[in-house]
Amino acid sequence: MFGSRSVMFLALAGACAFAQPPHRGMGAPPPGGPGDFAFMHGEFGFAGKVVAGAPYSAQASTQFTQTLADGTHIQRSNTATVARDSQGRTRSEQTVSSIGRLSASGGAPKTTVFIHDPVASMSYVLDSTAHTVRQMKISQGQHPHGPGAATAGARPHGRGGPANANATTEELGTQVVQGVNATGKRITRTVAAGVAGNDRAIQVVTETWYSPDLQMVVMSKTSDPRFGESVYQLTNITRAEPDASMFTVPSGYTVVEGGGPRHAPTAAQ
Repeated sequence: MFGSRSVMFLALAGACAFAQPPHRGMGAPPPGGPGDFAFMHGEFGFAGKVVAGAPYSAQASTQFTQTLADGTHIQRSNTATVARDSQGRTRSEQTVSSIGRLSASGGAPKTTVFIHDPVASMSYVLDSTAHTVRQMKISQGQHPHGPGAATAGARPHGRGGPANANATTEELGTQVVQGVNATGKRITRTVAAGVAGNDRAIQVVTETWYSPDLQMVVMSKTSDPRFGESVYQLTNITRAEPDASMFTVPSGYTVVEGGGPRHAPTAAQ
């Protein structure tokens, strides 16, 4: 039987699946790093900065495809419903499939909702099956937990630092992607021979399309010979103001924390 901390870990791990590759054998990343699949998307609106005045709702999906040496294809996909209101509050709702031992034991998929409320300086993780909520006070500028929590903002098109020392960048211009104007960039990073045990140089190509109006990535493609291909995209983008109830804790939910369960607030205020 998993404890509350284990359940919380699984929920957050499932959220991060949008930005993580299906590493071979689920082992540690190669010495050269996990590749550009580690690029944490800011498309969910969970970036470090608060984006106000740009409401939207959409469907987000990421599909990983890996081809083994014998021709076997491995595919994994994740989907979520995401939204942001004019005040910069964000919501992501996703169903995490059972994995590992939970899958073998017939564990049911879990639907988890992440709400980040910079107005109230609170983050919430809702378990819609158990009707429980975990809440955390956040400070100004603190990154929330949830999909896309670690990035975008200042560098919407990729990672900075030493890992990009052998990278070239190509500007792709502007085009309409899923109904919004977006600017494209292609980054080709070269992993030198010997860095990851490779006898020849490896090229990892990441193409991203960033919407200045939404201040987020609306489509991203990565090809890494070590792990396969990843395609992320936002679809069914609506620029209207989402219903305010999407960013509040529903009535009937119980707060679960170290001190034990207690009655949850009816709104994230």
